[in-house]
Amino acid sequence: MQIHPDLAAALEAFKDAPPLNFTTMAVTEIRQVLDHMGFAPADIPLHEVRELRIAAGQRSMAARLYRASDHAAAPVMVFFHGGGWCVGTLDTHDNLCRHLAQITGMNVVSVDYRLAPEHVFPAALDDAYAATRWVAAHAAELSCDAGQLTVAGDSAGGNLAIATCLHAKEDKWGGIAQQLLLYPVCDARMQTASYAQFGQMPMLSRDDMAMMWRHYHPRTPMHPLASVMQYADLSGLPPAVMVTAELDVLRDDGEAFARRLQDAGVAVSLMRAQGMLHGFANFSTMLPHIAQLLEQACAALSSAQAASTA
Repeated sequence: MQIHPDLAAALEAFKDAPPLNFTTMAVTEIRQVLDHMGFAPADIPLHEVRELRIAAGQRSMAARLYRASDHAAAPVMVFFHGGGWCVGTLDTHDNLCRHLAQITGMNVVSVDYRLAPEHVFPAALDDAYAATRWVAAHAAELSCDAGQLTVAGDSAGGNLAIATCLHAKEDKWGGIAQQLLLYPVCDARMQTASYAQFGQMPMLSRDDMAMMWRHYHPRTPMHPLASVMQYADLSGLPPAVMVTAELDVLRDDGEAFARRLQDAGVAVSLMRAQGMLHGFANFSTMLPHIAQLLEQACAALSSAQAASTA
């Protein structure tokens, strides 16, 4: 198994960047490094990009709306960024969200949820769920169709998308139409073969993932809305598109979770991106091959939803 040559070449551009190691660096240090490591802004023309404030109880959170067109009621995607629940911002995933809006024609709302270790579980999930309900309730003023609402995320953000669907199920709220899950974190036990095989690969090591879990959910036992693989009943969840990366510690957990969804009667489109590392979607505006992978994943969204209603 080898890293796809296009991705390997792109990573060369970051070879002199400061190392990011969750086991040896404080989260605040890593955030400072990331603030100066962003991708160059992508030249993706959109109809509108607007900053939002989302009310959540006694507080509010920032969000960013990306509109691909002037459609008065476009389908909407609520997106949660990755970063191990500890790092990541609206800006770190700005290019990816712009690209998702362009590819899908959806309005994308990217959510700036609270981060660990300052805010442990369930703070990020509470924000993700509150933001999703807020978008649905304010769909008209956002030029969105609340009846076509997708939750999406990469890595820890994919975990939050799944957990948001589970939270909605517990609330008996049927407002989520489908899920787009890019190499999500699914299981805190970290016992799969891919953890053993790819534990020292670039982008995400096993030790980094273990530290992220400790920051996000320091108490035991692990809550099944955090370690979603341990959630007992997955029936009734929205259709899902699950994308895993071949050379990622999270690969086997994501694919096992997809099988559990299928066993529970949920329509799932499963796609393994060959030669890809964790986090590859963030290179979609730089590398045509990864752009094609993202397009394939987005094309599967409508297929997964159609399969659930057939």
